[in-house]
This record gives sequence, C-alpha cells and structure tokens, in this order.
Amino acid sequence: MRLPQARLAALLLLPLLTGPALAQSQPPSPPSRPGAARPAPRATLPRPPRQAVPPPSRRPSAAPAAPRAVAPGREARRPQRTPPPPGRPAAETPARPPAAAGAAAAATLLGAQAALPEERRERRPLEGPFLPAPAATGEAAPCEERLPPLRNLEGFGYFLDPAFSRPDPKRLAMDQAAAKPLRDWLALVQRALARHRKGEAGAAACALEAMDHWARNGALLGAFNLQGDYHRAWGLAGAGLSFLALREAPGLEAPRLDRVARWLAAVARQIRPRHDRPSEALISDVRNNQAAWAGLAVAAAGVAAGERALLDWGVERLRNQLLQVDERGALPQELRRGAMALHYHLFAFDALAALERLAVANGIALTEAEAAAYRRLRDFTLAAAREPARIQALVGVAQTNPLRAPVEAPLARAPGLEIASMVMPDAESEAALAPFRPYASVWLGGEVTGWWKPGPRAGKEEAAPSSGPDSDVSASAPAIPPSAGAPEDAPPPPVPSAPLPAPR
Repeated sequence: MRLPQARLAALLLLPLLTGPALAQSQPPSPPSRPGAARPAPRATLPRPPRQAVPPPSRRPSAAPAAPRAVAPGREARRPQRTPPPPGRPAAETPARPPAAAGAAAAATLLGAQAALPEERRERRPLEGPFLPAPAATGEAAPCEERLPPLRNLEGFGYFLDPAFSRPDPKRLAMDQAAAKPLRDWLALVQRALARHRKGEAGAAACALEAMDHWARNGALLGAFNLQGDYHRAWGLAGAGLSFLALREAPGLEAPRLDRVARWLAAVARQIRPRHDRPSEALISDVRNNQAAWAGLAVAAAGVAAGERALLDWGVERLRNQLLQVDERGALPQELRRGAMALHYHLFAFDALAALERLAVANGIALTEAEAAAYRRLRDFTLAAAREPARIQALVGVAQTNPLRAPVEAPLARAPGLEIASMVMPDAESEAALAPFRPYASVWLGGEVTGWWKPGPRAGKEEAAPSSGPDSDVSASAPAIPPSAGAPEDAPPPPVPSAPLPAPR
C-alpha cells in the first residue's frame, strides 16, 4: 500500500524535528489498520538512497561494519577472533582453564558412558553354575520342530483372598492355558539339553536353534500384564540357566550364541522396572518370592550376556531376601501366605539357592550374617517340609497346596534344597532328599541333581563333590507359581465371591 506524498514527507522529516532521542524513547505504535505500514521502522535515521550506494567492489574503506557486508554463509558462521585489548598479551585472552576443561571432558565422558545401554558398558565372560556335559558321540539326531515365538502374554490372577492362598480353579486353568506356549518352548529346549548331557551329538545345537528362533523374532519383548510378567520372569530364569548349561558345547555357531545372549539380556531389562519400585504393602512382589525369581532371571541373563550390572542386580535381590530371614529361619512375607506358607518357602528357596550358586561362581561372597541367614532359611524350610506341623504352629492354619496333587509330599518338588545340599551336605538333608531324587525344574534349567557345581559357599565351608546323574531324567513340570500381588489388608477376610485384582 502506497502512502500519500505529504504523509511520507512528514515521516521522513520527523527525526529532524524532534531529535533522535525522542524517536528512540517512544515505543513504536501499532499500525492503525491491517496492511498499513508501521511508523516505527520509518522513524529511524534516514539512509541514503539505494542508487547512491556504490557497488561492493567500489565501497570506501570506511564502509559500515562487517555484519552488513558479509552475506549469510560459511564465512558468516566462522567467529571472528577479537584482538586483545591494548596492553594485554594475547596469551591472556579469556579461555577455559586447562583443569576445568579436563574436568568437563571427564564429566562428558562419564555422562556418555552412563547413557550407553547396559550391554555396552561392561561385557566380559561370567561363569555359569553347571558342570560340563560329556563329549558328544555318534551321529547328530534331527531337531524337534521349532515352536512359534510368544511375544505377548496376558495372564490371569487366580487367588481369591488377600493372603493369596485360595486359588479359583477356573481362573487357574485360564492362566495355565495362557502360559502354555512358554512352558512348551522351555520343555522343548530342555529335552534337547537333556540329550546333550547324555552325550548325544547335535543336541546342544538343537537347543540353541530353538532359542535363537525366539531371539530373532523378539519373543517375550511385547505386552505383558502383571501375571504375564511373573510368567516372563520364571521363563527367563529357565531359559537363561538352560543357555548357561549348553553354551560351552563345541561346534555351536558364535553368531547364534551372541544373539541369544543379547536377547536374554533385553528380556531381563524388561523385568527389572517393576521390582525397582517402592512398595509398603503387607505382601509385596518387591519383597516376596517374586523378587527372588526376578533376581534369578536377571542374574542368569546377565551371566549369559556377560553384563555384570545385571548379575549384581540379581544378587542384590538375594541379599534383600536374606535380610528378611528372622531368627527362626522363616521369611515373613511367605508366612503371611497362610495355608500355602510352606509351599512358598520352598518356592522362594528354589530361586535363592540358584542365585547363591551364580554369585559364588562369579566371586561374589555373602557376608557372614547373610551366610548365616541362608543356612537358617535352609534348615527351617527343610524341617518344615519334613514336618509341616512346625510351620502350621506359626501360621495357625493347616498347610495345603491346591496347586499340586493332594498326595504329593512337600519334598517331592524341592530342587532348591537339592542345590543347597551340594554346598551344605549333612546326614539329615541326605536322608530327607534321597527318596525323591533325581530333582528337576523347568524354571531352573531342567535337570538339577548332579549338574550344579559343588563348591564353597560364602561361609568358607567346602562341600563334598556331587556325582553325576545315572538315570534318564526329563524336566518335570514345576509347581505353579502364585499370582502374588500386594494387598494392604492385614488378616485375610472371608473368601469373596469374585477374584481380587492383583494390587500394584
């Protein structure tokens, strides 16, 4: 829009009449109507007509400053070095002191290191807890058909009471059906592992192929609800320990071994966050047997991948569990399980015994207090399994286990006590466990009896060597673990008509 000549002249003469100070002291006024020119930009010192400016090549030496002479570009992005003030040496130009620069660089490197994924911070060989398998002989047998990877899992909480001791049969069946693909896959892997331990050629490669198939397809890395996450932790414990039992077999493909190890570590990092949260609940999966199993799963994956941070995280769960052991040798979290207190003492000790072996295999020693608590817990669990009336006297409820056959003895599935007996052998445990051998657990890598390394425990005791297996043992199905939430109510009220949601 063009302005009338009279108004344009007035705008040009305004600085001459009022002075530059007045023109600069008043803020520019907004335009009077849309599209009108703003008066403030025009209220500046008049510039010479454009045609009067000489070309750049003919401009005099006293031309305006460089900012108007240098066009935006590569030269404009290069900062001009300012000369030092008169009387000041150029070497004293303000700059970051060398010490400060070194500290800043170190902090930057540390920050970058902390920002790296855990698998890149530290990768070095870590020791597994198993004895080596015999040398393979004969021709390799064909592998079983691979099973479809399970990426997502929605489990079903099945306990009806806040003590988590009364399961609903229908919801229990639904949960078992949802987790069946995971259990079937572990059974497939561990059948091949059992053949490998008998010296069958190619069996270790079959187990690795089944695991690699799941690793390449991102199994166990999808959506998992609360109960599904418990299944994932138990499954990772079994898979990680199975991998540690076969990874030393000769002839296995290195890329597959590396891919499976990294996948196990990736699954472990999915499990950790839930158990890092604070919880003040009376029964909490941050402190009960679920924490022990999460610790075993993450530690086994850490050993598989050579990631010490994951192993240390798992061992910390072991220490936290031992810190809770009371003077009688009981776990208060599991005593609150009422009629299933004995079952969950056995189930928790399965994970803790395996964790203790992983720690010792990698040079991690328990303190004297922790070692004493471990022995008290072993002794209490063994005595209660032999005489359930002992634990019944503490909880005030007869011990039952709706998750198992009614006629099954508590010691029939006590693989944790079998592992501990290799480290703390005595006549009592030998007499109690011998009728139920050989032990096996899908969550502990399959066969247990004879395959875990004997050796010293944290209390500086030497264990008697264990003999290898002398019979054909396939991994038996373990006890069905709980849907352990975190109810805030102290005593269990009457059984409600509908299942309680698992508190978070």
